[in-house]
Amino acid sequence: MKKIFVTAVAAITMGLAAVPGFAAEKAAAPAAKAAPAAKAAPAAAPAAAAAKNYWDGWPVINRLEIFPDCGVNVLGVGGDDVLQATVDTYCGVKPGGYQVYLNPKVQDLYKKFKRGTDKYPDGKLAVIVFKAGIAFTTDIKDGKPIMDVISLKDGQSIASKDKGHPLNPETCFNCHEHVQKGVCKKQGYLCADIAYRSSTK
Repeated sequence: MKKIFVTAVAAITMGLAAVPGFAAEKAAAPAAKAAPAAKAAPAAAPAAAAAKNYWDGWPVINRLEIFPDCGVNVLGVGGDDVLQATVDTYCGVKPGGYQVYLNPKVQDLYKKFKRGTDKYPDGKLAVIVFKAGIAFTTDIKDGKPIMDVISLKDGQSIASKDKGHPLNPETCFNCHEHVQKGVCKKQGYLCADIAYRSSTK
């Protein structure tokens, strides 16, 4: 498994922060001079730094350092149909590698999960976080997955409403429901670990 994606190349588009121009700095200078010399209040922490993701501290159950390019066949190098479908669906988005986080409240159930009979309780189940700055979240409600795509920048949903779009939660659900003879559905819609989903438990 470690050598699966040695030849795959991940392309991640990185945004560049805008640098304020000279005119903006000059305009700000008089305001700075006019400020009183009294004790300044401590600077507030940026909102992004203060905000924590709810999955911070959850155990990582799977990771992939490099996301394969479109057209890469993972079946012959240790992958399975679930991973192939993931590559085929998301390669065009260029998501970069990922880590999968599991809610520690369900960790024991995950390890002993009986396919087709066990169910995860309602609540937050798992999150797959991509290097490109997006996360796929899965919650369970009434035994069914509620999936979303959020931006790590602000925690807001960026899920598409376009049918068939890779970032449409319906696309996620359909894959989890049907791919590889419904193995994800049989595992309570949590099928991030290849070794786990290919075992005979």
